[in-house]
This record gives sequence, C-alpha cells and structure tokens, in this order.
Amino acid sequence: MASLTSVIMPVCNGRMFIREALDSVLGQLEPDDEILVVDDASTDGTWSVLAPILDPRIRVLHGLGHGVSSARNIGLASAKGEFVAFLDHDDLWPATRHSIMVQALMADPKLDVVFGRIRIRLDVGGIMWPFLLNQDGLHAPGSNLGNALYRSKVLRRIDGFDERLHFGVDLDYLNRLQKTGIRFALCDVDGMIYRRHTANITNDQQAMKNMHFDLIRRRRNRTSTSGRVSVR
Repeated sequence: MASLTSVIMPVCNGRMFIREALDSVLGQLEPDDEILVVDDASTDGTWSVLAPILDPRIRVLHGLGHGVSSARNIGLASAKGEFVAFLDHDDLWPATRHSIMVQALMADPKLDVVFGRIRIRLDVGGIMWPFLLNQDGLHAPGSNLGNALYRSKVLRRIDGFDERLHFGVDLDYLNRLQKTGIRFALCDVDGMIYRRHTANITNDQQAMKNMHFDLIRRRRNRTSTSGRVSVR
C-alpha cells in the first residue's frame, strides 16, 4: 500500500537540530506515512543521531553532497505518498498542522496545495531580516516550501529543483509551479516553525540580495520565452 504522505527532509550537518525536527513530524503521521531523510554527505555525526531511531516510517537516503536541491530531488524521486510535504532539518511542524492540511485536501479534490501560517523562532545568534519578521503569523504562500502540503501529482508537472541554485531555491521552485496553474487554499493553522540560528545560509545579506536579483532575471527570462506576459 502506498503511503498517504511523504515528508522530504534534506539534511547536511544537522546533528544539532534533526532529532527535534523528526519528533515534531512523527507524532503527526499515520503508520503508512513516511519521512525521507536525505543525508547530503554530512560530516558532523548526523548519522549518529539517525541510526538509533528505529521508527519504520523513516527512510534514510544518501545524497550526493550537491546541495539541498539535489537532496530534495532524490527524496521526491523516492516518494510514495499521495501528499508531499517538505521540511528542512532545522525547522519544525507545529502541533495539529498535518491533520488539518490533510483534511483540507481530502475535502476538496480540486485543490492542489494548501498553505498554513509561518511562525518564526529566533534562536541565540540568529539573524532576523525585516522581510522575514514581516512573515511571522502570515500564510505567505510561495515564500517557503515548508508551510504547505502538496498533492504529489502536482509536483510532477515541473522538472524538480534547479540544482544550479544555492539561494532562492524555494522561490524558484514555487514560481515555476505557479506557472502550471495550481489551485491552492489557506488553512487556519500554523504550518511550520521557521528556525533562525547562526548556521542559516540566509544570514549572508549580500547573497540574499544577489538571490532576489537572480530570481527576477529568471522570471523575466521565462516570461519572454513563453511568449506571454503576466504582471501582478
């Protein structure tokens, strides 16, 4: 029997965070669900945290060390679920998040995606950019993969994650997915806890600025090659 939900969790050197992330998910899943942990060549002892966990719903896959996009693509290729969720190894699921989102998708077969609210957790040493703070408590669909639940068939409409990108992966993926005409709804539930800490790759302010310019360029290129202009 195929699992109902597949949760894809890429991890690279996540020893300090991944157990808490897994625990926040496992308590909300059914026996036939699965978590695909894609270990992207961790060197910090992440495996020493994963190895003692005997829950059969967890499958550990070996990544290629090529980054989060590659790891997510590996997880997506192995996912068996009708629904798919993404969660980074340092973020968390709030309580009741999953059941409410599953019910929303099951209640309306026309929906492709449902989004919950984003909550921001600031750990010691974490950098809180203003644009991130402004997302706290909002649904902000399209800004982060982790606050959503997707029908897996919808994700097959595009060619996975762009493995050339190091920043802006989520936005690029969701922009391309949006171009396929997905139907989505907002759920009255907190969908994820986005954790800010000293190791966030988005702590690099210049890299973040470059990422936004690159995303704008990519969107313009896709619009010009499609022969359609869409302005919102």
